[in-house]
Amino acid sequence: MELTQNLWERFGFRDNPFDTRALSLSNNALLPITKAFVGRDTHSKESRLITNFFRNPGGGRVVVEGDVGVGKTTFVNYHRFRWEHEARDRLLTPSSEISVYSTWTAQAFVMSVLGSLIGRFLVLKGKKWVHDHDLLSEVAALTQVYIERSLRWSVSISVLGTGVGGSRATERATNVPDVGMPQLVSYLEQISSLAHDEGFAGITLHFDNMELLMQTDREGLGRFFDEIRDVLQTPGFYFVFVAPTGFFQGIIVPLERVRSIFFGQPIHLPPLMLEEVLEVIHRRYELLAAEPDRWIPPVSDNLIEYLYKLYDGKIRFIMDSIGNIISHMPESFPGTVPDELAHAILLELARQKAGSLLTSTELDVLTEAARMEEFTNAALAERTGKLKQNIAKYIDRFLELNLAYPVRKESKQVFYRVAEDMRILGREDGHGNIE
Repeated sequence: MELTQNLWERFGFRDNPFDTRALSLSNNALLPITKAFVGRDTHSKESRLITNFFRNPGGGRVVVEGDVGVGKTTFVNYHRFRWEHEARDRLLTPSSEISVYSTWTAQAFVMSVLGSLIGRFLVLKGKKWVHDHDLLSEVAALTQVYIERSLRWSVSISVLGTGVGGSRATERATNVPDVGMPQLVSYLEQISSLAHDEGFAGITLHFDNMELLMQTDREGLGRFFDEIRDVLQTPGFYFVFVAPTGFFQGIIVPLERVRSIFFGQPIHLPPLMLEEVLEVIHRRYELLAAEPDRWIPPVSDNLIEYLYKLYDGKIRFIMDSIGNIISHMPESFPGTVPDELAHAILLELARQKAGSLLTSTELDVLTEAARMEEFTNAALAERTGKLKQNIAKYIDRFLELNLAYPVRKESKQVFYRVAEDMRILGREDGHGNIE
């Protein structure tokens, strides 16, 4: 086999049409966001809400909510791009979103914002311009010290504002140079004025990683928002927090002081409709085709529809599963992968993963759980004929291995779902066939 990066070339594409990364703000991307973005157009409720948020002069705070994998980051990126490049009153925005970490203080939060903005000015105006500017050169030197101190004991280093690798790094993420909050906020205000001088009406900042923090440290997340409340009111900044469904009600609403400064209600994103998902994929075929109208669809639209139903319309999981199917096909296989073969690959992958982690009894219980849209301890005990205390142990095991996750709580009852890549186990009829 020739070792070349041409997995998608045999279908006539320059790159992977099922890449699950959010669409980039870069004009040089193979999938330009203005051409590849589908659904939730300017007339949709969600787009109207976020547009009205940005139309409020002076800055603001908003939460964009939705289930994992519905396209929240791409939605925000699309509107950030439009407001920086197409609006009359343009809003400056860093090239990528900023990941929030549980160890952050208000100081670390502001330092990451400053670092992201320095990076944007470096790209926008050049190194010499930043170096010759008194304010930006001072902030750049400060953020460099922050990087060196916070990552000194880390074995992996990534760009400020996008997170750090290694446990030691995240433990030391609060190690900020000795600059007080008034001075840090003053830097933000001065950079806002500088952006205005450069022709921008404000600055948009996009934050993520709320899903992980919701799962691991809800109380700490609440304290963090309480601590950064005053920073979030810095004039000229539009703070956009991308979060899972329930974040606003569970984290922001109980903090009355914090709730009072946020935009109305969260902007909730439901999954795209089936027709929109098909359009997303067909649009990517066209944009990534090496030659116009000369490409082979890797999978059928019928399979995409099946995956849409299996994953409740969550496009990330649809795309990811198709990528898995293609990566397990021999290079010599001609044409579109037959539906039955695609089903068989996904089922075998799920069996292999679960089988390597679970006992045969645990796997049987997980399979029964996968046959249920949602399950509780009592419902799964009734379905399997096992004692509730035993089912509780199985559920804990599934949660520990990320084979299931909690969906909601009603009174004392917790409702769960099996992980998306395990759902196909519930579609098998017992004879190796997919229902």
